[in-house]
Amino acid sequence: MKLVITEKPSVALDIARALGRPVRRQGYLEVGDYLVTWTYGHLLEIGEIAPKKWSLEDLPIFPEKFQYTVIKGKEGQFRVVRKLLEGADTVVNCGDAGREGELIVRELLEYVGYRGKVLRLWTSEALTRDVVLREFRRLRPGSQFDSLYYSALARQNGDWIVGINLTRLVTLKAGGGEVWSVGRVQTPTLAMIVRRDREIESFKPEIYYVVLASFEGGLKGIMTRNGEEARLGREEAERVVKALSGVERGRVERVEQERKEERPPLLHSLTSLQREANVLFGLSAKRTLDIAQSLYEEWKLISYPRTDARYLGEGNRELARDILRKLGRSDLVPRVDQVGKRVFDSSKLTDHHAIIPLDRPPENLPSLHRKVYDLVYRKFVGAFLEDYVYEIQRVWIRLGQELFLVQGKRNLQLGWMQLYPHEDQPLVIPRGEVRKEWVREEERETKPPARFTEASLLREMERLGLGTPATRAGIIETLLERDYVERRGKSLVSTEKGRELVDKLGDSKVVSPDMTAEWERMLEEIYVKGKGERGYQEFLEGIKRFTREEVERLMSREFKVERRATPEMLRLARSVARDLGVKLTGSGMEEVKRFLDENLPRTKIVCKCGGEVEGFSRGWKCRSCGSVVWREIAGKRITFRQAKALFQGKEVKMRGFRSRTGKRFSAIVYLEEGKVKFKFQDGERTG
Repeated sequence: MKLVITEKPSVALDIARALGRPVRRQGYLEVGDYLVTWTYGHLLEIGEIAPKKWSLEDLPIFPEKFQYTVIKGKEGQFRVVRKLLEGADTVVNCGDAGREGELIVRELLEYVGYRGKVLRLWTSEALTRDVVLREFRRLRPGSQFDSLYYSALARQNGDWIVGINLTRLVTLKAGGGEVWSVGRVQTPTLAMIVRRDREIESFKPEIYYVVLASFEGGLKGIMTRNGEEARLGREEAERVVKALSGVERGRVERVEQERKEERPPLLHSLTSLQREANVLFGLSAKRTLDIAQSLYEEWKLISYPRTDARYLGEGNRELARDILRKLGRSDLVPRVDQVGKRVFDSSKLTDHHAIIPLDRPPENLPSLHRKVYDLVYRKFVGAFLEDYVYEIQRVWIRLGQELFLVQGKRNLQLGWMQLYPHEDQPLVIPRGEVRKEWVREEERETKPPARFTEASLLREMERLGLGTPATRAGIIETLLERDYVERRGKSLVSTEKGRELVDKLGDSKVVSPDMTAEWERMLEEIYVKGKGERGYQEFLEGIKRFTREEVERLMSREFKVERRATPEMLRLARSVARDLGVKLTGSGMEEVKRFLDENLPRTKIVCKCGGEVEGFSRGWKCRSCGSVVWREIAGKRITFRQAKALFQGKEVKMRGFRSRTGKRFSAIVYLEEGKVKFKFQDGERTG
């Protein structure tokens, strides 16, 4: 019997339907000569191999052998797969074509002691019927992926060793009963955020002034000295403006027109896709990954998304031609043989190629899915369009004794830029003298570095080699779940807890991104250089040496930690701070208690019915009459003050609502019959 093992039921169904007409059984599908089953991701996890009681005397913990156990809640499916394996003479490993997908199936085969034949399905394409049938005709021996399995196993076991030892050590040294998790990738990522936040907070802005001038023809320029923007003190700026106020005309001193050409951007990797989706749509890295995975598995619209590649293989030219035809861009097919290594470069690939579209989207594709799909689409189609060509225009105008720079831009050939929002602000190039319209000074100040967003953090993680495309989103979510980091709008900001952890570790190597990046390089080499079990053993020995050194060094360090407020108190305090528009500056128990004592009474609302209004996660509700004001109405965030006014029976004019069609509108808002209603300027009222 041939047994096909996939990670998810949806993938199992796709494969079974391609192979024939499947019959559903309990936990698997039967189709022809094949039984097709699934694992729901990992069915196994590392078991309780560390002492249950946490003690400094037991550290470091290095198990002689890693033992596994079935994850709670997945016992039923495990029994199904184990029973099927007992009767299988051949297994087809259809886990996702990547490091983690290989581990999910291989650890299962090792755990049950399966010793039959193993074949591997390996493709970046969505599993359509044609792809499945083609790939089943050229299944590869499972042994070809032994090194990939050992790379994944080394990552899993190494992370356990670092995490279990340093988490227990820091937690025990800190005291207070709160767990302080430490991780091989999460901790250096956290340290980057902490350093950036402290750099911002210690930044001292400097005030300076610039002088601006406007000339006829819509020309606006800035005063320059020595070829750069002139930053002046206030008094000097005022003197310059006064001196130039009586000068009526300027003279064009120099004109430059610089032609620039920009080649199409590279195709999307998962990380670059997550960055762009965060910048444009505010999507978290995890949300983008989930949508991309759905576009790949369920909708069959893009290729395998968990890739760090931004190129196609040189053997993918015919695939590119077929896709361009499907997308209705047959006009670009001749360009496939002209783009060269900018698109097709097998030397830049280790396993999967870049993310590319595979077909046109249907009309019922959800809106967020369509947005993410479009990001992939325009990178792919744009790769086969002409270069973007434009001209930078610079005009230097002498006004009195000062020189002003006016800049413009003129598009010459849109090329791939036609797929993106673009501007064209050409200047009407003046000659000779031009009339001055006005001149004035403007106050400005130096800016601190920007806080990390998910987009900028992903870029930095990628640059430093922290994590992989498939794990970076999970690392960010872990930092949020551990209360080391919080979201403020699009920004990621370290909490007091996150800063305390980084301070406790001090100059520990686990805080250094260099160490983690080196480990990632070694893990990749296990697979790429075919090091197999030997590479696994060498990696773990290095991890043990590092862990032993860190435990010895940190063991002698004193950890003095202020008693922190409970998570419930912190959530309440943050909610109060958000409602009142004030800042919660710390997370210590006494500090949070004092904050709540001073500010909680200010959040009390009395409804016009006389009842007491209480807040909850999604809004405010009157205990007496049941009236409700939601925290978000028609896409607009309602403030505490606005909610209070509504409960008091007042009408509040608000802006920033969004209709179902996406159009913005304003309205007068009031509370009637327990619900928020709108009144528009023409007198129309609506619920």
